[in-house]
Amino acid sequence: MIYLGLIVKDTSIEDVVTKLCPPGTLEHQKVKAIFNWVCHNIEYDLEALKNPELISTDPAEIFKRRKGVCSGYSCLFEEMCRVAGLECVQITGGCGENQIKGKSRHRWNAVRINKEWKLLDPTWAAGYVKAGYKYDEKYFLTDPKVFIEDHFPDDSKWTLLPETYQVARGA
Repeated sequence: MIYLGLIVKDTSIEDVVTKLCPPGTLEHQKVKAIFNWVCHNIEYDLEALKNPELISTDPAEIFKRRKGVCSGYSCLFEEMCRVAGLECVQITGGCGENQIKGKSRHRWNAVRINKEWKLLDPTWAAGYVKAGYKYDEKYFLTDPKVFIEDHFPDDSKWTLLPETYQVARGA
């Protein structure tokens, strides 16, 4: 596979991350390269959406099959960040019309870049089901005030917003 001018051998997560993030790559560049790779190489698994028994959160399986639902995208992104030496977490919560606190229906990520947490959603950036499969960079390092409009984390600390903003918005 040719990706961003590089020939990326698809043998393992480690091989891809090593090619995407050579020594000396800045944290922001690593996050962008991994995010783009996940968004452009993983397909949303509509079959698993219809049959939850098929859902996998194993990064190696998602990598191998090149398919996953939001939990698969977020697990693979988190694992690739770990391999690249980046701190990354998965966030669960409501999204879109399903923004009900405590009713998790979606997963996305936060990644630490230069000691500051940033929000991103590789599933929605890759093109979630309702929007088709069209890359949308809006969900890469999105301003928390914009992100909360359609992503409501179960743990309010992952809004990355001051408590006063959350209370004013009714979060």
